[in-house]
Amino acid sequence: MLIKTLQETISTLDKLISITLEDIENIKQAKHEEVFKNTKIKENLASKFSELKSQIDNILASRNKPLEEIFTPEEEKLFNLFREKLFEFNKQHKRFARLAFSVANFYNTLLNKIQNNEKVDYSSSYKNPNFKLKA
Repeated sequence: MLIKTLQETISTLDKLISITLEDIENIKQAKHEEVFKNTKIKENLASKFSELKSQIDNILASRNKPLEEIFTPEEEKLFNLFREKLFEFNKQHKRFARLAFSVANFYNTLLNKIQNNEKVDYSSSYKNPNFKLKA
């Protein structure tokens, strides 16, 4: 049961990673409609991931074994792969979030300046010395 749940969780994370990488490229190419289309898909996958993770937690909690005996060798391999995929998704999602924030900030600043009939000066918009953007 745990093996099947771990495999399904890894598959879900692979899909989330793939869509997130696609969204990063779409933001870079200003294909914002494509990013918006993926939002619902990612929400559904995130919900599925949450359910699967709860199932994993329940399976492990029901085993009542010491930590070093809780996994079979195959389960341990899959659990380690699950952790790697989760770390990768976290890393890519942070990249996506930084790009999305930058684009949103740009459009909000531009819109505010246009509505207030001010001169648009890109050099004076959001400046934070700790903020680093990598494309």
